[in-house]
Amino acid sequence: MEQSGDFIVFLGRFHPLFLHLPIGFLVLAVLLELASRTEKYAALKPAVGFTLLLGALSALVAAILGLMLAQDGGYSEDLLSIHKWLGIALVVFSFGAWILYVQKEKKQTATLKKAYVGSLALMMVLLGGAGHYGGSLTHGTTYLTQNMPNGLRKLVGLPVQEGPKLITNLNEAEVFSDIIHPILEMRCNSCHNASKKKGELQMHTVEALKKGGENGDVFVPGDPTKSMMIQRVHLPDVDEEHMPPKGKTQLTPEQIALLEWWIGEGAPFDKKVQEVAIAADIDAILQTLVDPNANKTEVEILLADDTSPPDGEKLNDFKSKGVMIKALSNNSNWLQVTIDKNLPVADLLSELSIAFPDQVTWLDLKETPITDATLAPISNFKNLTRLRLEKTAITDEAMSHLQGLNYLEFLNIYGSKVGNEGIEKLADLRNLRRLYAWESGVTAEGAKKLEEKMRQLEVNLGFEVQVLDSLTVNVLPVGLKD
Repeated sequence: MEQSGDFIVFLGRFHPLFLHLPIGFLVLAVLLELASRTEKYAALKPAVGFTLLLGALSALVAAILGLMLAQDGGYSEDLLSIHKWLGIALVVFSFGAWILYVQKEKKQTATLKKAYVGSLALMMVLLGGAGHYGGSLTHGTTYLTQNMPNGLRKLVGLPVQEGPKLITNLNEAEVFSDIIHPILEMRCNSCHNASKKKGELQMHTVEALKKGGENGDVFVPGDPTKSMMIQRVHLPDVDEEHMPPKGKTQLTPEQIALLEWWIGEGAPFDKKVQEVAIAADIDAILQTLVDPNANKTEVEILLADDTSPPDGEKLNDFKSKGVMIKALSNNSNWLQVTIDKNLPVADLLSELSIAFPDQVTWLDLKETPITDATLAPISNFKNLTRLRLEKTAITDEAMSHLQGLNYLEFLNIYGSKVGNEGIEKLADLRNLRRLYAWESGVTAEGAKKLEEKMRQLEVNLGFEVQVLDSLTVNVLPVGLKD
């Protein structure tokens, strides 16, 4: 009997595979019916009945498989009942629409035509209702509205979402209700709530979380490694027991760290932050709940705030001249620019510095005939964060033009004539993190001296490999190859 039950559930798992067939066929049948009423597409009329029949048959198969899947449990009985009866009604009305179509084509009476049109309309209503409640069973009742823009929410009368609530006083914040519960709400509760309790587990209330699911307790106070919640999030995402399931938004490393911290501190539900131990790494994460910009660099904050939109006409003008210029990312006004060595680089750089002084943040001038003098316009790009000058003829003098680029984070000067004196001029660039100076005039001593002044900076000079005891070969570090 147990094996028989397992086989029924096994077949029921094919319900999601088949349910899209009736949706496609029935919607197509209605579209064909509408199109065939025009003179241009009148020839489609015979296809309507065939498509309706396919839709009705596939709806019947999907309904049978859905009833089998329902035996697996873990669904809200109220939602399941509504979805089930809407699905059954859809099967009845889709077959009814097909029968009326056949009869209408034979007798062509006004009554049959009206009944046929009415059955199609009701069939679509049932299709939408069954789909909506089916989605609610699978993804939760708020699935459709969860990411709805506030403007649309106002239009349909739903409350406006204000986004994650910042903690104003971290010490007084409740560990569970203010820190842990929002994580569960965002990443876990769509599958473990009052409407859908996957694995007989609900996580939307403290009582439900403590109760656990069909596999027992979801957490072991004081021991994250033995807690099923933590074990599941660390499984490979291809594992069917990995949580959240593959395809859903995953927990961030910071969110996992907070869950582990909460469980490690005994999984308290009524303690404040000031009443539990906080390691340095956890404190850094907690600070972001007070200030989203905590632990972010100036460059990250700059790029997150975006900039003013660039002039579209000017953009097209530079593109027509051969300049590679595009947005840094989707929905961003920041620009990344590459000027080819065969173009009039000096003129184009000067023009760009006037046209887009605020928007250009990545600039690539590698292998171009740029000189110390013609590099001067670079100082106008106050928001520049990445600059490539490798394999150019620039010298120490060129570095003077970079001294005001306070957001510069990445600089590549390998293969250039810049030496120790030149990089000394970069000492006040507080955001500079990586300097690639392989095969330049920069020595190991010069690099070390600058790194001692700029603790956050890494100067990469490549490394050497001894070959045949006499031949020394310089090897380009990973990331510098074109």
